[in-house]
Amino acid sequence: MIAPLRYAFLPALLLGLSACASPAATSDEAPSDAPVDSAEHSADAASGSGDPTDYAVTFNGRQIDLRPYVQGFPYSRITPDLEQGHLLYFETTPEGTWMRTIDRLPEQGQVDLSAGVKLNDIDWSTRNYWGGEYNRTLEGLIFRGDERNDERINLYHLDLETGQVRALTDVDYIYAVGFSEDERLMAYVVRQGSEEPFNSCLRVRDLSTDQEQQIWCDEGGDDRLTWSAIEFDPANRHVVLTMQHDGDRRTTNLALFELPRPAEHDDQAVVAPRLLLERGTRHMRLGAIADTFDGERLLYISAESGQDALYTLDVATAESTLFTRLDHEISGLEIVQTSEAPLLFLLLEHPTGSILELRDLASGELLQSEKFEESVYVGDAFEGRLALSKSSVRTPFELDLITLERSGPVGRPIELKARRLAELPADLFEKLVHCKVEQVSIETFDNVESPDGPQLRTLHAYYFEPVHPPADADRLVRMTAFYGGGNYFSSANQIMCEAGVATLSPAVRGSSGFGADFAALNDGDLGGDEIVDLFFAARWLEANKGYQPHQIGVYGSSHGGYATMRALTFPPETNDHNDHYPFGFGLSHAGFSDIITFFTTSNIPDWVILEAGDPTTDAEKLRERSPLTHVERLKAPLLLTHGANDSRVPVAESRQFAEAASTTGAPLTYVEFEGQGHGISGLQNTLRYYRAVFSFLEGEVLGGGDSRGGEK
Repeated sequence: MIAPLRYAFLPALLLGLSACASPAATSDEAPSDAPVDSAEHSADAASGSGDPTDYAVTFNGRQIDLRPYVQGFPYSRITPDLEQGHLLYFETTPEGTWMRTIDRLPEQGQVDLSAGVKLNDIDWSTRNYWGGEYNRTLEGLIFRGDERNDERINLYHLDLETGQVRALTDVDYIYAVGFSEDERLMAYVVRQGSEEPFNSCLRVRDLSTDQEQQIWCDEGGDDRLTWSAIEFDPANRHVVLTMQHDGDRRTTNLALFELPRPAEHDDQAVVAPRLLLERGTRHMRLGAIADTFDGERLLYISAESGQDALYTLDVATAESTLFTRLDHEISGLEIVQTSEAPLLFLLLEHPTGSILELRDLASGELLQSEKFEESVYVGDAFEGRLALSKSSVRTPFELDLITLERSGPVGRPIELKARRLAELPADLFEKLVHCKVEQVSIETFDNVESPDGPQLRTLHAYYFEPVHPPADADRLVRMTAFYGGGNYFSSANQIMCEAGVATLSPAVRGSSGFGADFAALNDGDLGGDEIVDLFFAARWLEANKGYQPHQIGVYGSSHGGYATMRALTFPPETNDHNDHYPFGFGLSHAGFSDIITFFTTSNIPDWVILEAGDPTTDAEKLRERSPLTHVERLKAPLLLTHGANDSRVPVAESRQFAEAASTTGAPLTYVEFEGQGHGISGLQNTLRYYRAVFSFLEGEVLGGGDSRGGEK
């Protein structure tokens, strides 16, 4: 099984609470600064292949060979299916991105990824793949994806023998999907309509007969279906999934749906869902835990208290009982079987690594805990085995097969036996790593309470310094506008370091990984105090690393693309701070420039309501927070990039800002990527992106504007 379909709460985390970040950023999405599913492209295995591609880029007298980063280890999204024993992954080549499979995992040693079978001739850089799950009834993989990189997400069936892909649905969007224990029934939520208010419906399909029933539609009302996974009870009489109230992502609920009798009873009245939790409570990170709904009880996660906690729920009485409180946010969870009893396997995320916890499933008692310097993610789990991928700011990708066995040493009753399944070749490390990494804390402007009284709030950040820095006059540093502070290996940061450009990656307020309260600090304040945090981070660079303001830039994609434009056009009077910062440049990918037009055209309007406000009541505020409104304040050089097929943040958002900037004479360069969606995928597109970035930095930032104008 594959994580995006397995965890009942993960879709809500990835799509519902992570703003408009890409839910599964792949390694060849050049602008992305979010964690990846597996390996980022690296190394140099394509030499001698006759590949005529030009991988060289130049910047400030340096020549950078991009081949080690984008082609040397051309494999990504490496996903084992431990139950079926096969492995699915993608390979990016100069001709396209291909899906490959290995039908049997080795008993010993590592997987030979070069031996995988190419499944079909689909170039997966031209469409989204959002993870799948093997289904015994259809004898193939059921996955979520699209066909044009436009996030018209549907369900598809992949025959792993023939490679044939066929559509199972033809709808506007799939919010949620889940399968019965016997894998015969598939329940899914369809979102219909091109703009708010959407009408979303729960449907159930019998995969053995292809008969389908529509269970309930929200008709754009107060109680709405949303991103979730779906849990069946063992008798296939009920399903539980997440609902949203009043268009507010923070106010969610668990809903119990009674399924009608088999298809011959089509005359049964539609039964509205029963809400299992108190309506109006702000649960934040809410969702049922997979494989825990036995018909009477289930386990669920909620951050109602400000930190993640697990609760047991009596479905009949709707009474919740605390199962265990957690010190950090959950990034992965599995029910694993051992020879004696099932265990709860938890991965907790913290700023500088992960914590593994093993708990008794019956009592919640902590049995064992282990810390990792890397960020660790569950790729799959079956019985007592787990596939774990690891990455950090200092180390690239590793994939391990973990076997859990009781009878470990005293004090550690469960032994974790690890076997390496895949990793980057050791001789490639020096070709990839060109940064010295430092974890830092940055004071910002407001106070937080502590046992010693009010203290200035500090922001977690990583600073990436080139191993071979340029002369002081040529130093540049780019600063992550949003989605910063992550502990994962970034090829983009290493490429910049090789070019002599440093990176500061701060986790500004609103970032995940620091508890629900911190993540909610920017709710309703989009473009406000989160931007002021960037000003304080820039001043930290001045005071601690010796940069001048004209050497400090800001960059990001999606929300980070908006934050980049906002930082460069920020009105000082915002939130009564009377503050601004004279950034030297900006790099914005797939950002929105007008919050109201973004709301009316995006496929995530509820995100706008959460982060910025309701356009029907807060239109004046939303216009004030829009970079387009203040385009005349743009003085620093700005590179805008965008995919033409983007529906998360439609391309019109960059086009209208570029057009408005052209009337003011602002130093803006615009590059559009035909056929691309919210990210940038594929080798040629990735190379084109980096050429655009280095041409911009050399001509506009170091050269003072000789290359202005760009391309479309």
